[in-house]
Amino acid sequence: MRAIAAQIGHISQGLLTSPRAGRRILEMLREAPEGSLDQIIETVDLPKVLASMRRTGLHHRPQAVDLLLRERVDELSLDSIAQVVSAMHRGRTSRHAQEAIVEVLTRHTGEDFDTLKNFLNSTGDYHDLEHLVFEDLDEDLSDRLLEHIAEEAGDNRGGDIRVLSDIDDTVKCVIHDRRYPRGTIYPGVVSLLTKLDKGAAEEPGRPGDLTFVTARPGGPRGLIEQYTRGKLSYLGLPPHSVMGGSFLNLHTKGAIKDRKLENMDRDRLLFPEARMVFIGDSGQADGDVGAEMHRLDPDHIVGTLLHNVTDLDEAAREAWAQKGVHVFDTYAGAAAHAVRLGLIRVDQAREVAEDVRVGLRVLHLTPEQRERLERDLAADVAAIDALDEGAESRGSSESGGSNGGS
Repeated sequence: MRAIAAQIGHISQGLLTSPRAGRRILEMLREAPEGSLDQIIETVDLPKVLASMRRTGLHHRPQAVDLLLRERVDELSLDSIAQVVSAMHRGRTSRHAQEAIVEVLTRHTGEDFDTLKNFLNSTGDYHDLEHLVFEDLDEDLSDRLLEHIAEEAGDNRGGDIRVLSDIDDTVKCVIHDRRYPRGTIYPGVVSLLTKLDKGAAEEPGRPGDLTFVTARPGGPRGLIEQYTRGKLSYLGLPPHSVMGGSFLNLHTKGAIKDRKLENMDRDRLLFPEARMVFIGDSGQADGDVGAEMHRLDPDHIVGTLLHNVTDLDEAAREAWAQKGVHVFDTYAGAAAHAVRLGLIRVDQAREVAEDVRVGLRVLHLTPEQRERLERDLAADVAAIDALDEGAESRGSSESGGSNGGS
């Protein structure tokens, strides 16, 4: 199989760009022994293979669509199907390819369909599920796929958590925050995002539930989204996707809010079976976005964690809390809120707090910055301790009540 994959890869490098080359690739895929196609798909650079077919003759590409998504699709794993679909909707996606994509996706149901959606949403570039459904498919096919998604979700909702996160002043100090040097990755943020992705259960949940929501423009061919993903990849984050904006969305807070709301609503339509938590900051419109989503669908959005980068006072914090928006100063504080919302465990929150402590220790801070942040961290650790003590107290009470009644 390695030899076949190597030959296909050699041809698709552009060394042979005649119609004959495209036909040869198609023949090799068709003649691959039964049961071997999945391994070949995993080995070759499929987007490059299909791109070479586009260069060498359009009549080969529809045949490749039929071969991979209709004739021999049963040989492919869910991961390979996701790779094929992702490769198929790069560049202009023909109606023929769109129909085959929707056919194969709507054939899947139950846990397989949920897994396939998450594979599609974690493809490693902007050719993800959101881009497929809302940008590449014709409206009737998009509606058909969204109907299937809603039908599959049914009444089985809330079993998993989608984590949507802003980037600027939420993951990285960029605009309003004066407590850290510009460009700092916030201590504890990666730890919290990873734990939220795994969930509170002892057995980790499925990966791929992390999406970064930004009003930054997507740009031609999603270049900004690809750039953003590349800048985040070195942080060691779990599988994730990026939902961008448009060039018109950078001028006013109202426009930023509208675009982020649209992105969050798209995510809700794509993953109605899961609940959502949003992480943003107080510097732009994230609080308003989270509050509006909570108002529109309180059963879907668990809450918003709002990074305090503008010195919100206690009255403002309380006002936000009434709208389902929970303000935090360090990511230990965000972890404490996550425990209260049932998203992570107390022991996970303690790990986040320790990561914050270690992260602060190595940062170059002014004495004033360090004093402020260490004070904030101490308060957040105390909040976690109180949650732990409260859990122990409830456990002792329940144990005592049980013994007394037996």
